Amino acid sequence: MKKIKIFSIILFICSAAIYAGCRIYADRMTDHTPPVITGGSDIEVSVGDPRDKLLEGMTAEDDRDGDVTDSLVVQKISEFDEEGKRIVSFAAVDDSGNVGYSSRIMAYTDYQPPVFALDAPLRFPTGGTFNVCENISASGSLDGDLTNKIKYTLDRAITSSVPGIYQVEFRVMDSAGRTSYLQADLEVYDPSQEPVEVTLSSYLIYIGVNAPFNAADYFQGSSREGELNIQSTVDTSSPGTYYVDYTVTDGALMGKSRLIVVVG
Repeated sequence: MKKIKIFSIILFICSAAIYAGCRIYADRMTDHTPPVITGGSDIEVSVGDPRDKLLEGMTAEDDRDGDVTDSLVVQKISEFDEEGKRIVSFAAVDDSGNVGYSSRIMAYTDYQPPVFALDAPLRFPTGGTFNVCENISASGSLDGDLTNKIKYTLDRAITSSVPGIYQVEFRVMDSAGRTSYLQADLEVYDPSQEPVEVTLSSYLIYIGVNAPFNAADYFQGSSREGELNIQSTVDTSSPGTYYVDYTVTDGALMGKSRLIVVVG
């Protein structure tokens, strides 16, 4: 009986040793080394370039599988850093499922931040309901139409039954994390006091510092003949948001419209 017990112990020890040896061997034979990605120097691209452009000049090499460059993918692209650049993260995988990672710095050659556009002035008649964003849109060089991303803040709740002027700030962010703002006046007016409709060719424009500007160029017409008066606060030498007010008067009848000019 004692011999059987000793034999069982020896058998258990041998089995355990064999199992451990097999595990060690299998572990050594298993590939745990990820591919190495190289060639990730800084790159400049156009906003219209395909995503594959970011892989240009990069290769992935695995110690067992050799060249695995075909497995390279763009994992993610960071938002802009303080210098206006983005970090692109890459990954490559070998036949054993090991993943290697790398990154490179990317700069755009032609990026432009989002801009707003108005197809009517920020003036709304009393006596009804309206959507603050109904006449405004936004677009960006990266994403195209961003209108559904527009958010706004008012300095106070609007009372649509009473004429008044409100301060509104519109903001929109593109996929790179860059946010553009537009601060402007929003006016609720009494249409019975302004029966003349004044039309402009644009209601919001962006111009560079010291760029030529002629307010009269943007007046398109009015629903009645009358005297046109233009009042402008635009100073093209200084960045900022300015207004040009167009008033058409025909005797006791009048109407207004407004152009917003962003200099920068």
